[in-house]
Amino acid sequence: MEAISRNFSSNDWITLVFIIAFILIALMKLYKPQLLFGYAISFFSQGFIENRVDKKPSIFSTFHVLIFLLTVLMFSLALYFTINTSFKPSVNLYLIILVGLSSYMVIKYVLLAIIAKIVNIEDNTRYFIFSKSGYLYTISIWLFPILVMFQYGYSNVQILLFFIFVLFLFRALLIIKNNKNLIFNNFFYFILYFCTLELAPLLIIYKTTTS
Repeated sequence: MEAISRNFSSNDWITLVFIIAFILIALMKLYKPQLLFGYAISFFSQGFIENRVDKKPSIFSTFHVLIFLLTVLMFSLALYFTINTSFKPSVNLYLIILVGLSSYMVIKYVLLAIIAKIVNIEDNTRYFIFSKSGYLYTISIWLFPILVMFQYGYSNVQILLFFIFVLFLFRALLIIKNNKNLIFNNFFYFILYFCTLELAPLLIIYKTTTS
């Protein structure tokens, strides 16, 4: 009898991403559990972000490297799930999103730091920049169980998008509330910044991965 070759579509690589994310969270919990807990509840504790800004933590510290890796893994997976509506496994698509999003986040941070230093507004924008990244870390922590449930439970893209929208809306409201003087006193520059460094690169990543 002639053997019949069969092609199996596997999502094992998605499970591997979740395992890596779990390991990162476990390492952060072992390394600095209070810091991990602080980021997890920062939406409800404004004092945590303020304390972190006052301490001026290095972005190259062990904890920040770990939480940055978790952030790019979770956001790349969220983008993958929303873009890949056919539900056909594609590790190449995920890797493209991962590289693109990681590059975007690093370049954006470097540009913001350079611009702030050139125009000598580091002190005025430190809280704004740190609160943006801090709340982003919070969303990545919350995304972990949401994406696990999406993958292994009720895989409804609309519900996933709803949760992501609510998280980002909450983040945006907190950023505006906590930086209202800076934003409204420089509203034109804030809109320009949002369009060029926040919205446009994400649209480019989306168009690149869906073309």
